[in-house]
Amino acid sequence: MVRPNQYHTVVEPKLEAIKNLRKQGLSLTNIAQKLDLKLGQLTYYRKSFPDLDDALNTPPDEVKQIERSAYFNRQKNYNSLRSFIRTQSTSEERQEYFRLILEKADQTEVRRFKAMISDFEKQRNA
Repeated sequence: MVRPNQYHTVVEPKLEAIKNLRKQGLSLTNIAQKLDLKLGQLTYYRKSFPDLDDALNTPPDEVKQIERSAYFNRQKNYNSLRSFIRTQSTSEERQEYFRLILEKADQTEVRRFKAMISDFEKQRNA
């Protein structure tokens, strides 16, 4: 009795999704986990089925375009947030932003923030 091949039932229907996951930068290990396969199975299928190999090979130009787009969106959002904080945010909103920043910061960053606050207070009092 031949062991059933999962490629046609599990992998083939999801080729477009696999291509998109790869474009997003997911590793082969992560893609295999999302498909509920072992990495060895995915590698075997990749060697055996050219359409899967094509889906897993994201062209370098597409990757660069995705990275440029992500960088542009990050800069746009950053500049928008800066503008909002400077011109429209309330004291309570600024306090909440600062709390969120501190929540994510490590001890080195906290020391740097304390030094910045100290320098700012010195300049203000001068």
